Amino acid sequence: MRKTRRHPAESPTVSEPRRAQAVDPQAVHPQAVDPQQAVAHQAVAHQADSPKITDPKITGPKAVGPKIVGPSDKINIPTDLLRTFVAIYQLGSFTKAAHLFELTQPAVSAHMKKLESLIGADLIERNVAGVNLTACGEEVLKYARRILLINDQIVSSASVQRALPVIRLGIPNIFAAVKLKRILTEGLGTVGNSRLQICCDHSLSLLRSIHSGYLDLAFVMSDEEEVASPLRSWSEDLVWVRAPDFVFDPDRAVPLVSSPNVLLPDRIAMDALEQANQPYEIVFTAFDSLARRAGAMAGLGYLPLPKLLVPSGLVIEQPGILPELPPVSIDILAREELDIAPLTPLIDSVEHILRS
Repeated sequence: MRKTRRHPAESPTVSEPRRAQAVDPQAVHPQAVDPQQAVAHQAVAHQADSPKITDPKITGPKAVGPKIVGPSDKINIPTDLLRTFVAIYQLGSFTKAAHLFELTQPAVSAHMKKLESLIGADLIERNVAGVNLTACGEEVLKYARRILLINDQIVSSASVQRALPVIRLGIPNIFAAVKLKRILTEGLGTVGNSRLQICCDHSLSLLRSIHSGYLDLAFVMSDEEEVASPLRSWSEDLVWVRAPDFVFDPDRAVPLVSSPNVLLPDRIAMDALEQANQPYEIVFTAFDSLARRAGAMAGLGYLPLPKLLVPSGLVIEQPGILPELPPVSIDILAREELDIAPLTPLIDSVEHILRS
């Protein structure tokens, strides 16, 4: 029989017999690893390797208590970095977050770079449409909101005078010029001792703020695909509006006043024109709803609006000139785990204001 030769370094020494090595069952069966058991196994191994503290008066090792975690053992994330990260996602813009915290945009970018450096992963992807979260960013957002909530509760509970609860209400900015004053005067009396904060933005941004938990309530214009289960919902007629002295030339493309975000009324109007095989041209764009109304009043083109929001400086186009527009849905949404009962008077009041 042929014998296998061993390298001298692999030969066991007679004077120092080899110690039996414990077999890790997780190494034998890696498919059966439980993350919690793995953490417990590492903790036991760490405790076994820790040095024992001996008392000269006592024979044998003295029991070692739990290890105290010092500043150098764990990474601490400042809450201001988390607050900046949450604000960027909620507002959809580094610039808006900078305005919110009265910082420069480079300072906000520096906050994000430091946070991503501490975590060791990218959290945000910037693009033309705004900002999107990475897979890691979505997870960090959940924990960041919890940390900030606990932080604010600690500060509030330690205060001499407890701050009044805040109700954050979102309404589409297209309603602001006509309805905001009534919401402030009539709706404010329905919130009791709470403070009412109002956020005006386009409906897509309000939807995102509801889903992230930043807003408590939101009234949005939407379609069936965007909203799954609203608290309440109703329809409003959508119409073509123009300046009183504007005359449409049927031999030319339909001039449209639109938003760069292509909001729901814009999409509905464009779809109606495409289905009717009627060419159109976007002649004026503005993020600000008042600027879009000013463009229509200047006679630049047509602006699709809910009928109840048509201002005095604009008129509704006669039937038959342009394709008829389908109604738009107005929905009331609430963030998850919100107690709706105390807010019912506010919801009733704002709904009445928006529908009248």
